[in-house]
Parts: sequence; structure tokens; C-alpha cells
Amino acid sequence: FTVTSSSAVSAHTVASVIVAVVEGRGLARGEVGMASIDLKNPEVILSQFADNTTYAKVITKLKILTPLEIIMSNTACDVGNTTKLFSLITEHFKNVTFTTVQRKYFNETKGLEYIEQLCASEFSTVFMEVQSKYYCLAAAAALLKYVEFIQNSVYAPKSLKVRFQGSEKTAMIDSSSAQNLELVINNRDSRNGHTLFGVLNYTKTPGGSRRLRSNILEPLVDAETINTRLDCVQELLQDEELFFGLQAVISKFLDTEQLLSVLVQIPKQDTVKTAESKITNLIYLKHTLELVEPLKAALRSCNTPLLKAYYNSLEDTRFGIILEKITTVINDDTRYTKGCLSMRTQKCYAVKPNINEFLDIARRTYTEIVDDIAGMITQLAEKYNLPMKTSFSSARGFFIQMNVDCSTLPNGQLPSEFTKITKMKNTYSFTSADLIKMNERCQESLREIYHMTYL
Repeated sequence: FTVTSSSAVSAHTVASVIVAVVEGRGLARGEVGMASIDLKNPEVILSQFADNTTYAKVITKLKILTPLEIIMSNTACDVGNTTKLFSLITEHFKNVTFTTVQRKYFNETKGLEYIEQLCASEFSTVFMEVQSKYYCLAAAAALLKYVEFIQNSVYAPKSLKVRFQGSEKTAMIDSSSAQNLELVINNRDSRNGHTLFGVLNYTKTPGGSRRLRSNILEPLVDAETINTRLDCVQELLQDEELFFGLQAVISKFLDTEQLLSVLVQIPKQDTVKTAESKITNLIYLKHTLELVEPLKAALRSCNTPLLKAYYNSLEDTRFGIILEKITTVINDDTRYTKGCLSMRTQKCYAVKPNINEFLDIARRTYTEIVDDIAGMITQLAEKYNLPMKTSFSSARGFFIQMNVDCSTLPNGQLPSEFTKITKMKNTYSFTSADLIKMNERCQESLREIYHMTYL
């Protein structure tokens, strides 16, 4: 996983929700249990409800979730005995991956165990709500088992928010109405942002964008909540300093929900890739925690109950404790930066010097290789009298780039020692055998650094 920066938010979010759906059998047919988890958000949403023969509620809920994958029991799609629910879902969600798992994984006892084990203590009241709702518990069991399997990781104990979602306080807009009204998808061109969501979406964070979308598709009908939110809007309109201060701080946040999601997953195997992603996520976490104080400062003078509640939640001492623990090992000036090379440098030098002697040696080696690459490209530029410069991309590593008109090149071609030549307008990108070898040395050095940093 990579965490999305706020600038990467678009109206067309990539599907990342996995949903398990199970229906009662025999006399209980029509009673549906659902469990969903967004791979970018450590929250399990459970729901159970009675639906009619058109399964309008199920279809509407699934449309709102826009799932990446739907899990159902293999008994729902037995050849010659396919359930109506399975047929309807496959008909409405032709572009969604369907996975069937054995019915035994839809086990309500196991589901309750999962929730007791994984639910964070702040949300433990959900036990009372769901302990007799067998179908949503069964769906939760299959869902969590499957997600841990595909992610090759397990969720840390007490790390998930588990929520039972009733529909009492929201209006249900059926999927065909949402489509006809073009609430979130343009009927002529699905990539076109001319929708209600597109018009309203001036959110500054990925989480804000997701929340806006869900509020459009499931609008509130609870007057108290609506008025509480309107009070906030009024205060923001009347207090410019608060408005612009909040906007400035919030836009610096990364996708916090996605960051939390990757932080609470424990990989089953430690590889160089998992080591690198853990280091990256630690830098993201440090960046996020350092924004807590500026966010508190922006909210300090607010008066409305909801904004005050947000301010009070930021008083939690755990933010400071976690940041303090991070800074015992991680350099104070380690920052989240844009650009893959600068971020790679941040990861290399994240751990303070003199903590691990071998790590310090590996970092010196890496620096020397990078310097050698820059020196070699400078020498090549002088040798051929061409305006070459060092470039970097995550896919190619270090390579050579130059802006030059091909008519100025001898015979209109680059010297023969250069390979993998690509040209876009007057910009040439290429490499050489020596540079490829040095890139390999660089990668090897990085692997050592990431491994030792992770340890």
C-alpha cells in the first residue's frame, strides 16, 4: 500500500471495499447479513436486515459501497440451484470480482470471536448490538478470514473500528434513482465530473471526499445531527481565520484512514518490501502526528459543540506518546516529501546515526554509489559534449536525460554505448551498461538499509 496525499483525491476513487453477503435459508430467506471492510480504512461495517424479493436494500447498499470484490457462500451459486440474490447481485455488478467461499467460513461464532479479538475498546458497545445478529456475524467471519488470506497479514488485536450500521437516521436512495439523478456518476461519461458529487467536491482530504460521497448517497434525516453540522458551517462562514486556518492544516494530511489501515496489519512474512513499506508508513505517521498541534491551534477558538468535540479529541495524550517514541529512533528532520527520490532518501536516513553501526556503513555505501552515478553521468556529458543530467524514477532507477534537438547529434543518433533510449519531443531518456550495474548495486545497498532500519 502507498498512502494517498490529499492532492491525489479525485472524484473517481479506486474501489477498495470487500463485502461479504449471506442470506438465511428456508424460512429465514430474505434475512440478509452483510459485512464490509475498506482496505484503505480499518473499519468493519456490519448490517443485517430483512429484504423483499427484489432485494432493493442489498443492491442499494452495495451500490453505495462500490465494492472491489463481493464474497458469497458457494451454496448460493450451486449449478442449477443459484439463489435469486446471487443472480441479482451478479447482474447488477458485472464489473465486480465475485468470490465464493465454503459455507463453513460463514460461521457466526467465529465472527463474534473475530469482533471480540479485533474491535478497539472504544467501539466495544457494538457487541451488544450484534451478538444476536447471526447473519452479519457469519458474514464478518468469512470477510475477515478472506481479507487476512489475500493480504497475507493479520490485523493487530483491538485495532479495528467495528460498527453496526442501521438505516434509521439516513434516507435510502435506491440505485436507479441515484443513477438517474447523476448523484455520483455521469450517465453519458462515467469519467466526467459533472455530477452532484463533482460539483460539491472541494474536499481537501481523501477521507473528506469519501464522507461527502456517502452523505450524498445516504443523506441524513436526523434533524439534530443536521443542525449540529449547520452550526459548524455557520461558524466557519463567520470566522475567516478559523476557516482558512483549518483549510491550511487539513490539506497537509495524507489519507489518514488508509495509513491506519496499513499500520494495524501485521505481515505474515517479513520481506524487504514489507520492511520498506513499514519505514514509509512510519514517516507518514510522524508527519501526521506532527500536524496534531497545528490542527489543535486552528480549532482552539471554536465555539460550536462539534468543533469543540474535535478539539477535545486532539487532547488525547497518546498522540504525544507515540510521536515521542518515534523520535527516539527516527531523525527529527525526517519528513514526508513529494517525489520518489527525495522520499527514498528520507527512508534511507530515517533512523538516527549511531544506533546501528552496520546501518551507518550501509548508508555511507549508498551515498557513495549515488555520488558515483552523478559523477559518471557528468563525465559522459563532458566526453560527448552533450547536456546530460541525472534523472530518477521509481520504475527505472537512475537514468540519463537530456533536452536536445536530434539534428545536433552526430548522424542524428546517440553514441552506441547508450541503451534503452526513449524520446519524447526533444527529451531523450536513456541508460548505459555501467549505469545499469550501478543501479543494481544501489538497489542492493537499499535492501540492506531497509532491512537494518526495519530491525
